[in-house]
Amino acid sequence: MPAKLPNSLKNVIDQFTPDVRGVLWITQEELSQTLLGFDELNYLFDGLLSQFIYGQVVNQVLLNANIFFTQNFNQTLFLAHIKVNINIKSNIDEQLALLAESSNKNNKIIVYDTTDKIRIAELTERYPRFDFISLSL
Repeated sequence: MPAKLPNSLKNVIDQFTPDVRGVLWITQEELSQTLLGFDELNYLFDGLLSQFIYGQVVNQVLLNANIFFTQNFNQTLFLAHIKVNINIKSNIDEQLALLAESSNKNNKIIVYDTTDKIRIAELTERYPRFDFISLSL
């Protein structure tokens, strides 16, 4: 009998349908294993977040924005982790500019904002090509 998934992981997995393009994860801190949602997103991204953090510790590199890619329903799925700072809009612009050049027709982006600094309505106005939905754990 398979192990039962934790409710938080099941809630996150349920959001990832074939039309999801990726995730914007907005936090107050740099990427770390202590962030709420880390385990769930690390699972969905095949451990890439843990691998990256290990490299950060070794190289002592702290970044305000990171982007990761994996496959979901045979399509590329992105995760952009962005630490809130004075350049938050610029950081989001940079991450979404990478997607604008892609021929991928999926336009749904999950926004996991633990800071309450990002408004879905504002994102929708700035980036009308994408359909933003909020994720809460």
